[in-house]
Amino acid sequence: MYVLMLSCTVYARTTVAFGYLTNRMGNPNFNYMEVIFPNSFASSIEAVYDCNVIKPLKLNELLEKKQLTLQRHYENHELPQITKTIGCDLFIFGYFIPLPDNTIKIVLTLYESGSNQIFTFTNIGRMETEIFKIIDRITLVLFDFFGKNGFFMSKPILRGSSVGLITNLNPEELNIMYAEFFHAGYSVIAVQGNELDSYYAHEDEMMNYFQYFSTDANSYDIITDWSKFTMTLGIWEGKKKKEWQKDLRKIYEIYDLNYKVFKNTVLERYRNIYPGCDYLLFVVYNPSRTSCWTRAIDIKTKQLIFMHSNVIASGMNADLQKTTRQLITIIQTPTALPQKSKKK
Repeated sequence: MYVLMLSCTVYARTTVAFGYLTNRMGNPNFNYMEVIFPNSFASSIEAVYDCNVIKPLKLNELLEKKQLTLQRHYENHELPQITKTIGCDLFIFGYFIPLPDNTIKIVLTLYESGSNQIFTFTNIGRMETEIFKIIDRITLVLFDFFGKNGFFMSKPILRGSSVGLITNLNPEELNIMYAEFFHAGYSVIAVQGNELDSYYAHEDEMMNYFQYFSTDANSYDIITDWSKFTMTLGIWEGKKKKEWQKDLRKIYEIYDLNYKVFKNTVLERYRNIYPGCDYLLFVVYNPSRTSCWTRAIDIKTKQLIFMHSNVIASGMNADLQKTTRQLITIIQTPTALPQKSKKK
């Protein structure tokens, strides 16, 4: 997880470059925000973290020296090359759309060049007379993600909610986890049975796939560029080879090009099977059960609404029970904008 590199204790200063926050409404009266927004985010991050910040106008100057221009939008497969050209560690860009009823939709994308990880989130709120309140809302998400081990919360998961839990625990441990959620006031849907030996408890590699989620509003993923994939075709191919190619194309269409459609179909089936379930949580513990990472999906909206990459139990003699209690505390607590302090 790259967010640790923005800590004030790192030895090498991270370079964070900001692109435009593009006005996609088409109304030129809002164009002034395209630079004001990213400049404000950049200044907030620079005031807290010990990092090098490149704002949009400066970034465009650097690119012009290489006979390039800062674009208002980048496709995912273009990001590795642009960050290499800039020489930055993090590249942040996005767009905004003013909506009816004096609201605004802001979509921000953060790309990390070392791991190819990309985080995109959406924030919709009122278009206040002073844009500083809007900036604070977005800055809060950035601070949480950078400073709290990849933390993201679009809304808390409050007591009284019904949750489905998928984890790497064995049956006896699962009972302990269920008990903590029951005690905290949640209803638990029996998505994962605890009577038999859990299949998931022995499939860490499979469970790690759930670290990455792509939803319409919020996503945390790894960039793939299938345009670089080629298949050699020719008249020498037999019937079996052509059938294999057809099946391969179908796999790419389902699990890459149309992945969100496939995922939403699966979530809709889940919702029909468990109509009372509000949220689906993926919780994967480390071998000692003293920490875990978590992702949560809102079943009704089919959106990623919570993630944390390193929930750690506090105090001495940490164990599964304490780690689960810490997780519950985090998902119940609305996040708040931290007090800004000058970098050391």
